[in-house]
Amino acid sequence: MLKTILLVIILTLVSCASKPQLYPNQKLKHVGKEAAKKDIDRCIADAEQYLKSSTGKNAAKGAGAGAAIGAAMGAVSGLFTGNLGGSLIRGGAIGAAGGGVAGALSPDEIKRRFVNQCLAEKGYQVLGWD
Repeated sequence: MLKTILLVIILTLVSCASKPQLYPNQKLKHVGKEAAKKDIDRCIADAEQYLKSSTGKNAAKGAGAGAAIGAAMGAVSGLFTGNLGGSLIRGGAIGAAGGGVAGALSPDEIKRRFVNQCLAEKGYQVLGWD
């Protein structure tokens, strides 16, 4: 269980610094890598601005609410097992992950989808993110 929580945290941290990888279609060949990089940077900046909007902020609330509920459930579990501290931490982490999935997309996922759509509208094809 602890390994799963650590994996989620690591993937979240790594995904924050990632960039889209483009398929070398006609658009990319026509504009070149330097222009494509500028388009990627612009789409990322637009996505970050979007995340500052009320819609983007609402996505983060799902994870926060899940963490609170998970911590409360962890506390109840800890009372029965005698490991209150560990149960609070595990419950909070699990609740945050569940709340983010159940309540809304994570900010990183919203950002990726926004950037993918932005680049698609410009004629690029995103293969994935590194």
